Amino acid sequence: MVRYNKPPLNYSEQVKLLESRGLIIGNKKKAERLLANISYYRLSAYMLPYKVCMNGFIQDLFKDGTTLDMVYDLYKFDRKLRLLLFDAIERIEVAIRTQIVTQLSLKYGSHWQDNRSIFREPRQCRRRNGTTFTDDVFSDIQEHIQDRLRNDRSETFIQHYRETYSEPTNPPSWMSVEIMYFNQLSRICDGLKRRADIVGIAKYFSLPPKEFQSWLHALNFIRNLCAHHARLWNRDMNIVPEKLEFSRTLTWISNPDTVRRNKVYYTLCMVNYFLQTVTPCSMFRKRLKVLLQQYAAVLDLSSMGFPEDWENEEMWK
Repeated sequence: MVRYNKPPLNYSEQVKLLESRGLIIGNKKKAERLLANISYYRLSAYMLPYKVCMNGFIQDLFKDGTTLDMVYDLYKFDRKLRLLLFDAIERIEVAIRTQIVTQLSLKYGSHWQDNRSIFREPRQCRRRNGTTFTDDVFSDIQEHIQDRLRNDRSETFIQHYRETYSEPTNPPSWMSVEIMYFNQLSRICDGLKRRADIVGIAKYFSLPPKEFQSWLHALNFIRNLCAHHARLWNRDMNIVPEKLEFSRTLTWISNPDTVRRNKVYYTLCMVNYFLQTVTPCSMFRKRLKVLLQQYAAVLDLSSMGFPEDWENEEMWK
């Protein structure tokens, strides 16, 4: 094992280090201000495509002609891509929330979230490290609702319910689900006991249940990346969504077997698919194309999983 012993550097020293490695920096003061607002470490992820690679290993030297502006442009693209996706996922999340509440309320009443019988029984699961845990969707949902009721004083509709009604303890589902996170929505769909319940929700979005649940899980992961300002553009996703073979009702990828599902392109395709139901007149496709064109000089679309002929796909026209 090697002990880490690199000393911290001030902004001026960081600029000198980058220059010594071959990065072209025109305005040093501007560069220092940039590093003061975007840490060297965060920016370093966007330097990797411009580093020299020898024998399969990335070196500390930059390729000839690489400028700080090029690195910063890649950073700005990634930021704008996250904002575009975050906005679209918000619309999808609201629609999923609405379908869960409406469909289950009409079947099981206003407080279906408090009805253990509609959720599958707790089960023993094993983590990757070998340890076991009890997966109890119903208890997790109840715990979340109670935690938000205790600690969230900002929602006026919750306060109104507590001041007006003595029972049931929990507000109706249209209030309780409103204070849930995306993760809980995914948990509800995964935990429903009756197949018909999840089929109905998935059908609204023109998806089979298995793919719908998998896509929710993947979108929750992407949403968290966006919310925490994590790098997105060339990431290999930890959560790989199920492959949708085809769609009879909406436009989908013509050959899904050739698309890498662990790359951001597949995420963009999933989002585009959902938006055909959620907001058919969405400007998502146009905004994405404008963004890609704006930063075309610094983008390697293949690193994002884009096939060469992606613009010829019907779903992107």
